Amino acid sequence: MRWVKTLLWMLIFLIFLLFCIQNQDPVTLRFVLFPIENYQWLDIPKVPLPLFLVVLFSIFLGILVGGIGDLYRRVQLKKTLRQNQKIIERLEKEVQSLRGSGLDQPSFMKKED
Repeated sequence: MRWVKTLLWMLIFLIFLLFCIQNQDPVTLRFVLFPIENYQWLDIPKVPLPLFLVVLFSIFLGILVGGIGDLYRRVQLKKTLRQNQKIIERLEKEVQSLRGSGLDQPSFMKKED
């Protein structure tokens, strides 16, 4: 099974390498905050980057944003779980206190002497 995993990783690396080799064309990214070209106060230098870097960075950024959203959701679920566990503990204590006072069985199930 381990060799299948290694083979799969080698295949992924080969596809990644072929993608990087085939997409070497330079791409210049522009970020314009306002569509008016006379505003140069937020001028980001235009540096040509290889296309594969732009694509891989976009994928990485998408995974990062999704991971942060998932992390937030997990924190919320853990908080809800802790609250529910406290409620369950409180209710179990209440049940135990009621059982201790002789109310462990309904009256119709109690044996009469």
